[in-house]
Amino acid sequence: MTMVTEFDAIPTLVGILVLVIPSMLLGKICKHFGISEIIGFVIGGIILSPFALGGLIQFSDRPIVELNELMLSFWQIAGILILFSAGLHFPFSSLKQAGIQSLIVGTAGVIVPLILGYGISVLLGIDWIVAMVIGATLSATSIAAAVTILDELGKEKTQEGNILVNAAVFDDVLGLAILSSIISIVIAHSLPSVELVLFEISESLILWVVLLLGSVFLLPKIVHAVATMRPNSLESRGTKQATALGSAFGVAAIAASIGLNPIVGAFAAGMGLADSKLSNQVKEFIGRLQIIFAPFFFAIIGTHVDISNILNVDLVLFVIILIIAVLGKILGSGIPAVILLKNKNKGLRIGYGMIVRGEIAFITAGLGLSYGIISESIFSTLIFVILGTIIIGPILLRRSFEKNDEISNSS
Repeated sequence: MTMVTEFDAIPTLVGILVLVIPSMLLGKICKHFGISEIIGFVIGGIILSPFALGGLIQFSDRPIVELNELMLSFWQIAGILILFSAGLHFPFSSLKQAGIQSLIVGTAGVIVPLILGYGISVLLGIDWIVAMVIGATLSATSIAAAVTILDELGKEKTQEGNILVNAAVFDDVLGLAILSSIISIVIAHSLPSVELVLFEISESLILWVVLLLGSVFLLPKIVHAVATMRPNSLESRGTKQATALGSAFGVAAIAASIGLNPIVGAFAAGMGLADSKLSNQVKEFIGRLQIIFAPFFFAIIGTHVDISNILNVDLVLFVIILIIAVLGKILGSGIPAVILLKNKNKGLRIGYGMIVRGEIAFITAGLGLSYGIISESIFSTLIFVILGTIIIGPILLRRSFEKNDEISNSS
């Protein structure tokens, strides 16, 4: 059994600081110019990645920023905290309110980019299995990005904000079911039956609903029970926060053990505690942690981008896939939302918020490369498409809300 030594941990912690502080500053600069902070965080990650400055600067005879196991573990912790915080803003009643609408928007938002990505790639003469990886990479929205952008804009409590976040959660659950189907396709090198794919998707959704209901009914009782052991002591407040935070990691671990993304488990834990008496204290506490963990999470996404690979990018394919990535979510999520809400602007905002791809897209493209299914050129093209969605999505969503605010103020 190998243990993380002090020597291993300290360079990684230094690397985190080197990533976080400049990325935070770049985020603030972007915010000052009315651009999403996420773009600044990701650019910070690109500049300080192991492929750029982070690889050139040495610390303890190693690159100062390394994407090692410890760094990626911190990345997952950051994702868990971001989604736990998001869940705290969305009580279970908000899901009941947006449930069917979110499910339709999230499902269509996965299926349309998947079919478009696959179909157009095949029309371009790309092998079907490569086309399948391209379609799967475009299918899942980054839920962490969706909640962070809404939080930045202060719009998480709007009707479209509620539907967007819950749709992004369904999108994530479905995206992972598709990812597991893609792994099966890659291993077997043949298409699975429709029944098998539908079974995997249904199983993922049922597991997510069971996990959510368990969180909603059990977590408040557990946290209250722990807190009331010493109700009048000075430590009781800290005990509540620690127990709440522990519940986020506990439910995330359960989610991972049943084949779901740990971050959707953390969201379920947050939603479970959103209606409890402790929610305000916990929100305040997690909000402080997010000051560091949000820039770090998105900076790590940036560190996956090797800017020198821009030379490997097939420019025509990049433009086509980026258009599919943007239109796929506007058509898949935005149009159904317009019909369901009977409101063009609100519906399109949901489509814009779903454009951003992130962690699952990177994993899907990475799997395609590691299994030798996609070439280095197609992998690089997909990575820059993901980067393009991170820039385009927040800009469209921010402009849509600002335009609406201007109309409201002028009237």
